[in-house]
Amino acid sequence: MDGIKKKMIAMKLEKENAMERAVQYEELLKKKEEEREKRENEISELNTKMKQAQIDCDEVQETLQEQMNKLEETEKRATNAEAEVAAMTRRIRLLEEDLEVSSSRLTETLTKLEEASKTAEESERGRKDLEIRSIADDERLNQLEDQQKEAKYIAEDADRKYDEAARKLAYCGS
Repeated sequence: MDGIKKKMIAMKLEKENAMERAVQYEELLKKKEEEREKRENEISELNTKMKQAQIDCDEVQETLQEQMNKLEETEKRATNAEAEVAAMTRRIRLLEEDLEVSSSRLTETLTKLEEASKTAEESERGRKDLEIRSIADDERLNQLEDQQKEAKYIAEDADRKYDEAARKLAYCGS
């Protein structure tokens, strides 16, 4: 009986130890459950943060793509603008060359016009001189015609008088 008592005491001790261990394990289990719950909450928070980060990342990528598209469009416009500037520069250079040629031609034309004006003025002066001479010559011609008519009249009168005198002389002589 002693053996049974000892066994019972040992079993009781074992039971108490087992109960203590069970309580310890329950506390440990409770702690582990709390830790697991805490970890699950952390995981849930991290998943939420990760989803938000993914959304933010997607938004940033969209914004980046939009900005890249805008940049590409801006670069295209800049390239087109540079090409236009180059074309305008060439056109300006050609227009300047045309202007230079036109200015040179204008200068030549003005010089020729000035020379032609001088020549025209000289010709006009010459024409006026000739006109004055022509008028003077016409007056002189009219005077000479009048003198010739007068001389003709005098000559005819002298011929008549001669003929009359010759007739009288012939009549007197016969």
